[in-house]
Amino acid sequence: MKPPLIIVVVVAVLTATRLKSATAAASSRDIVKTYSDPSVQLFNHLVIDKNTGRVYIGAVNKLYQLSPDLDLVATEKTGPELDADECSVLECTSTVNKQLTNNVNKALVIDYTTSRLISCGSLFQGICSVRNLHNISDGVVQVREAVVANNATASTVAFIAPGPPNPPVTQVMYVGVTFTLGSPYRSEVPAVSSRSLEKDRMFAIAQTAVTTGTRMFVNSLARERYPITYVYGFASEGFSYFLTTQMRHTTSSQFISKLVRVCHDDENYYSYTEIPIDCISEAQGGRKYNLVQAAYVGKAGSDLASDLGITAQDDVLFAVFSESDPANSNKPSNLSALCVYSLKAIRRKFMQNIKYCFSGNGQRGLDFISPSLTCVSTVSQPVKFECYLPPNNLPSAPASGRSNNSNQKLHTCTSFSVSYLEA
Repeated sequence: MKPPLIIVVVVAVLTATRLKSATAAASSRDIVKTYSDPSVQLFNHLVIDKNTGRVYIGAVNKLYQLSPDLDLVATEKTGPELDADECSVLECTSTVNKQLTNNVNKALVIDYTTSRLISCGSLFQGICSVRNLHNISDGVVQVREAVVANNATASTVAFIAPGPPNPPVTQVMYVGVTFTLGSPYRSEVPAVSSRSLEKDRMFAIAQTAVTTGTRMFVNSLARERYPITYVYGFASEGFSYFLTTQMRHTTSSQFISKLVRVCHDDENYYSYTEIPIDCISEAQGGRKYNLVQAAYVGKAGSDLASDLGITAQDDVLFAVFSESDPANSNKPSNLSALCVYSLKAIRRKFMQNIKYCFSGNGQRGLDFISPSLTCVSTVSQPVKFECYLPPNNLPSAPASGRSNNSNQKLHTCTSFSVSYLEA
């Protein structure tokens, strides 16, 4: 049996102004308190209430609520339960062979507007429950809507940010989900979606029309052979972003990392765009770390802000990358690098790409969503470049960052495309 997982509180001082490699684990004198559960081998997600300091943990078949000092306040059993891939989110016929199945926590999100904890698990096609943030054992509401991945290994990223119908007043839950095989119902779950947080429409697609809405699907020809892994999600300056790893295109075996973006105002996901993002160490002769593993958006310290040509109040994306091992796979090596990207620079590159295509240059379309087409000039049409995209889209130019291995500027690859969904 594996040793129990332990949550550790560490007292440390980190300098945000310079990137330095971490070379040693925290010493015992830095550990203030720990919490462990000998019966659990994997903690999937951890979130901390920014207002109270309470800690919430999602695990396999369990949820935990801890005090700011890591004292156990409450624990809730979430599984296992009888389930099968052939069961829909609402029902299961008597002919289906159901088995006792673990409930793997796939998403754990705090809704500060209503003081709720949203917990999503792999059971029943990936449904979510809503709990009282002050006591996770009180007022549990389970919503029968397929939202997240339905197995232990497929990725899910979820976060709350402004969205339709009336941002920034209305908040929605943005969800990125890896497609899974083995169930006739998984084609109904979008790869990326904005989900309602309204009480009477909880977790439904926020806005829908006949052929559009706040959702994006990988097309039926590509979804089984084009895996997309969602790593991190965040909101900044009117847009929501996902970091992913995926193949460069459907006919390539090379895996790259991408930034996916959608505008908060967009009720149809016409603004859905993607750009590749690399972490390249010039100090190591241009060594490319192509698979993003983890990320965080925060503020830069004064020195780093100066290096990146931004203010200390601007958003910065910190991302850890690994190399493919073996090459052309989505398996990470044991080598990694940290790169930093200014969100201001990222927004500028998205804008350059959009304007480039609106000028009639390059190709639009992502081949796993829709066929690639030549961009058509729309310079004579009034365009809200910040968000909505009329029927055209584009190729692009690089975004830049800084590696912890070098003081040299880093650049993404120089060839990529963005797309939107047409009505």
